[in-house]
Amino acid sequence: MAIHLDASATGWEKPIQGFYRIVALAWLAKGFSGWATLVALDVEGPHFVTLSNWVTFLSLIVVPILDIVAGVALWISWRWGAGVWTLTTLGFVALEIFGAVPFHSITLTGVAVVLLFVHGMRLVFFRSTREQQITIV
Repeated sequence: MAIHLDASATGWEKPIQGFYRIVALAWLAKGFSGWATLVALDVEGPHFVTLSNWVTFLSLIVVPILDIVAGVALWISWRWGAGVWTLTTLGFVALEIFGAVPFHSITLTGVAVVLLFVHGMRLVFFRSTREQQITIV
């Protein structure tokens, strides 16, 4: 008895997976750089203990954790990891827009918005799978 799943309905599986793997590496690097700031490897920057605003405290601690989770989720499986990454990135962009992040990066925010746009276009134009065809022999 053999079960066959036809998962590659569009032929875009490998390029999409490659794109999300690159995004995963970038988001892992972003998360680890946030943790480097958190443990005060950047001596000139503010340390999280000196910050009294809870939103800033949240952005310094929670955002790097979520960045690492999103990067690992994208690396493991881009299908469900893209959802985790999207929520994390929307939260990051919202914090940047409202000015709650102590280290503003217009470039990183712009890249995040562009990547969210590309992800949205992938959802609209290239559905990952239409229907899975199951054959039981």
